Amino acid sequence: MHRFTAFLRESLASLENHRLFRPWRHHLAKRSLWRFGRNEVARGAAVGLFFGVMTPVAQILFATIAAILLRANLLVAAGSTLITNPFTFPFVYYGAFRIGVFVTGPSRELAEDVAVSERAANRALDVDDWFTTLSEWMAAVGYPLLVGVFTLAVVLALAGYLLSHVAWAIAARLRGS
Repeated sequence: MHRFTAFLRESLASLENHRLFRPWRHHLAKRSLWRFGRNEVARGAAVGLFFGVMTPVAQILFATIAAILLRANLLVAAGSTLITNPFTFPFVYYGAFRIGVFVTGPSRELAEDVAVSERAANRALDVDDWFTTLSEWMAAVGYPLLVGVFTLAVVLALAGYLLSHVAWAIAARLRGS
């Protein structure tokens, strides 16, 4: 553990001295960002899971900003964003869409729009029509998808926060026994 701590301190020192990170040096020096305490880890997990689902791009950047504001563990927040990656992204967002349809209620218009967008996707496999196909698809599934993504992000953040506390309590009991 001593080597890992020394490695973190050296890495942080090199980051602080880098010209891109100098404006944020005072934020990166906050102990709560690097502390592996029960509350910091739980907040980091919640922040990372929320932004991992909520934002399809720049997840780590948003999670870092939120971790600084909420005094959460930065490494846990950044690592938790990896819940969505190129392998899990389609499944997570399809699940979010299904949640959104459940929350908003299925509508006849949505079924018709999805059928139209599927035909458009099959028709426009060439690069020239990708924007038209994308805009048609977003018009068809956009609202349920946004509702589902937000719902899933909030639920996963709460679950990550609570599970972190439960896992911490179980580990503390096992160490004490």
